[in-house]
Amino acid sequence: MKKIERREKQIHIAVTGVFCLFVFGMAVLNLFAPKKDFSENENRVLNPFPSVTVQNIFFGSFDTEFENWFSDHFAGRDNWIRRKASVRIDLCAIDNNGVWLAKDQRLIQQFLTYDEGTVSRNISYLQEFSEENDTKLNILLVPGAYYGEQEYLPFGAAGIDEKELIETIGAELSDQKYLDITDAIRAIPDGYFRTDHHWNEKGAAIGYELICKEVLQKEPEPYTFTQVSDSFQGTMYSRSGVFWTPAEPVYRIDPETENPVAVTFENGTSMPSLYAEEHLQEKDKYTYYLDGNHGYEHIETSVHNGKRAVVIKDSFAHILLPFMAQEYETIDVFDLRYYTDSVSSFLLECEPDVYVIYGLETFCYDNSLAALW
Repeated sequence: MKKIERREKQIHIAVTGVFCLFVFGMAVLNLFAPKKDFSENENRVLNPFPSVTVQNIFFGSFDTEFENWFSDHFAGRDNWIRRKASVRIDLCAIDNNGVWLAKDQRLIQQFLTYDEGTVSRNISYLQEFSEENDTKLNILLVPGAYYGEQEYLPFGAAGIDEKELIETIGAELSDQKYLDITDAIRAIPDGYFRTDHHWNEKGAAIGYELICKEVLQKEPEPYTFTQVSDSFQGTMYSRSGVFWTPAEPVYRIDPETENPVAVTFENGTSMPSLYAEEHLQEKDKYTYYLDGNHGYEHIETSVHNGKRAVVIKDSFAHILLPFMAQEYETIDVFDLRYYTDSVSSFLLECEPDVYVIYGLETFCYDNSLAALW
């Protein structure tokens, strides 16, 4: 009996020793392991080490900041994230970290709920802006891949009925030109990136065709697609942890009629194209279109037709604007998440076509339309 008890005690000591050794070893490894400021796989800036001051330790948020830093710089973090996703898949999970693990190695953003108050306020902002500026808005809300590519969703995936929501918002905005793209985007195959939450060049082409039909009342100008990269891994790749998902291509939209374009940004810098070639060497290749997010961009095209557009948008519009540049001599583009001045002043000189182009989920959560004035 004593021999059994001694044996059990030895086992307990051994297990405790191994556990302590593991904890101590990981602490030392984390302390001395090389640190990064940016995670390529997650496509985000990692949390810095917290400020070590009396004020921050005793009266600030040192504990929370330290936990965030430790989590971001844990040794082998990418491998642990990858392993977690792999285990979930082995256990037949259909999602990970807010991403549906869909068929054909597609990663589709979940859209499970939305803020009804934000939607109501955004509708009111658009109505008031329209009335005060005596202009009709052309509103395009783009559903996500959860709606547009339902055939790829795993069995059991459920979320917001985006078509119904878009129709409901449209009914509230009946005084405007409301462009309902839901049927058209569902009718084409592969209108979204496989690893990102944005629509791709095929989906944006459907948006362009709808604008031509409903707003410009003309046939679309001809264009071609030219592949410029085959290594895009988008935001859903970064969020899902499924880091073995194959990369996908990125395409430039080329008009058949040559159309040199100049883009000037809010800070006065400019580029002689709608495309920022340098971003093709980075992970987030969606920023190739229009150089990513800016508060304001002024686009001058070679289409000398005297037509002007104002576009109030989120990033869904970036891949659509190369199509629209074939239709307007100038386009003023505003992202109200970063632009703080009034947009109304840009409507005074002439009567431009005014567009509001948002991904549906952004419209349902973002409050920046309050900055229209």
